[in-house]
Amino acid sequence: MKKLCATAILMAGLGLLAACQDSPEDKMESARESMSDAADNIGEAMEDTGDAIEQRTDEAFNNEPTATERMQENLDAASDRIGEAYDDSTDYLQEKGEQARDAATDARNDLEERMNRE
Repeated sequence: MKKLCATAILMAGLGLLAACQDSPEDKMESARESMSDAADNIGEAMEDTGDAIEQRTDEAFNNEPTATERMQENLDAASDRIGEAYDDSTDYLQEKGEQARDAATDARNDLEERMNRE
């Protein structure tokens, strides 16, 4: 927050310094713009500070998961997806194995039929 306030003050000061080199009307317009920019920066800094306070409060009162808890949840979800992918691949391989066995049986029966005809 200190950095944002210092930036806002610096911008306002630079605007005022630049205004010293222009005509009186330009100086007033430049000063207005600088003050407006400074006010915007201070407003953003206050919003960021409010968001940080809210996040810390939520973490302190266990209303929101901590970074460690969120990481653990993500790891658990990834583990679940890996397990599902493993199960799916196992099912796929079993199905293909059965099809290969059936095809081999059919080929053997077909070969036996041909040999018996001859």
